[in-house]
Amino acid sequence: MALQILLTNDDGLHAPGLAVLRGALDGLGEITTLAPDHNASAVARGITIRRPLHVSRERFGDGWPGLACDGTPSDCVRIALLGVRCPRPDVVVAGVNAGSNMGADVTYSGTVGAAFEAALRGVPALAFSVESMEPRWLPEAAPVLRSLVEHVVVRGLPRHSILNVNLPDRPLAEVTGIVPARLGGASCHDFVLLADDGAGPAGAVETWQEHHVPCDHPSAGEWADTDFDVVERGAVAVTPLRYDLLDPALLAELATWDLDLEALRV
Repeated sequence: MALQILLTNDDGLHAPGLAVLRGALDGLGEITTLAPDHNASAVARGITIRRPLHVSRERFGDGWPGLACDGTPSDCVRIALLGVRCPRPDVVVAGVNAGSNMGADVTYSGTVGAAFEAALRGVPALAFSVESMEPRWLPEAAPVLRSLVEHVVVRGLPRHSILNVNLPDRPLAEVTGIVPARLGGASCHDFVLLADDGAGPAGAVETWQEHHVPCDHPSAGEWADTDFDVVERGAVAVTPLRYDLLDPALLAELATWDLDLEALRV
């Protein structure tokens, strides 16, 4: 039986990065592309629960057949895993996101969220991003995209784990390597768009905010650089992420707290 591959993203079905990914994986298996019909960036693992989801057939990229959904990236994965509108996938590949998803920003990303949605349901998944919002060299990265997906198909991934891959935007000849990387810290800056006294989007003010907490950088004894550092020096950063939010040390400490409900009743 042919390998079933699901492609999705959070930039929308007609985003250039999704077309590059589709072309890079052509022939690797039976490919279904199911993505939002709109830009759904920064929705993390958000899902739609208060209304029916609609899926329509559309062409994207170089005429590839695709399915457009009016929900979130995680909705797309959930639909595919039902095996109703398309075959249930053996592997899920999300991206290629316009703009990097590194450090703490992975918790915002709908592209990374889609990969986690698959992993939490037992399907191996990768999330791809490129550092530029308007990448110039992404098509040259096609062999890298295909190779990493092939590795996951052959080797598999631990349950609840994904590979988060960030690409530098440069010619393939200038990419310095494919490097395992640890997750960096928070981005050193952020911005918020605020409406100017109710004037609406036309009067929005862009406010940049510098974080006082420094970015995470390698320390003595850390064998792997952060994803920020790897991409900055022109290499592809491959970061394994696992969905486990439990803090075991704090869990153990809670046992020492005075949490006597009977005393509170008195």
